[in-house]
Amino acid sequence: MHTHGFAGTLQRVPATLLVMIAVISVQFGAAMARDLFPVIGPGGTVWLRLGVAILFLTLIFRPTIWRTFRSHPRVMILFGMSIALSTLFFYMAVERIPLGIAISIEFLGPLVVAVANARHWRDRLWILLAAASLAMLIPDIGTSIDPWGMLAALIAGVFWGLYIVISPKVGAVADEFDGLVVALIVAWFIMLIPGISQGGMNLLRGEILWQSLLMGLAAAVIPFTCEFSALQRIPARVYGVLVCTEPIAGTIIGFAVLNEMLSLQALFAVIGVTIASIGATLSNKEAV
Repeated sequence: MHTHGFAGTLQRVPATLLVMIAVISVQFGAAMARDLFPVIGPGGTVWLRLGVAILFLTLIFRPTIWRTFRSHPRVMILFGMSIALSTLFFYMAVERIPLGIAISIEFLGPLVVAVANARHWRDRLWILLAAASLAMLIPDIGTSIDPWGMLAALIAGVFWGLYIVISPKVGAVADEFDGLVVALIVAWFIMLIPGISQGGMNLLRGEILWQSLLMGLAAAVIPFTCEFSALQRIPARVYGVLVCTEPIAGTIIGFAVLNEMLSLQALFAVIGVTIASIGATLSNKEAV
């Protein structure tokens, strides 16, 4: 397999650091996406975000698109579907509930992956703490937490878990970022009808395209390249543990950028998930 210069550079960055860069960047992207929802909807926002990602990643990595898809169509379609639907349902959640809460609920996807792969009892204890913390959100349902937004976040979590499981399989059968770009193209086609039906002619407005460009870089190009590189080098379980920091990152950015205030229970839930993630990372020798 050939090595692209940029991909080679990413390989020299510690995998754990790449995941953390992705975590922070994707929160900024989600905050930026919120401004686009009233104009082009979550569907239009996801479709443009995928388009930006495909454009930049194709220019950077010059992937062999058709040959890669033809060789392994099933895994590419599954990977593309996981990207499209995890993003769409997450944005549907962010439209209705605070960013930090949406991520805390969506995290159940990686949590299930972590439970399925955990070898030590102590890992399961940290996961139980995270689950108990998320249970603290229950009193807010119907008041500060929209139940439909919560459901959308749960569905996003299912597809995020699928993304984590399939990613190493894609890395095993495709050259570096070729598989990722092919999957993003599949996701773009999946989102074509919902994207255009929600966005309409507003998708062509200059200011929308400019906002989408910045949002796509923060929400897709940076996270996808960092995560995909990291997932080739660390187990799905370790990745699942590291992204436990997303709820607190989302809460901080939600407060700073979107002026979102969480209830005391919700704040404790986010803190609990974060403590669990730090504990699991520290107790896991592979994560170092």
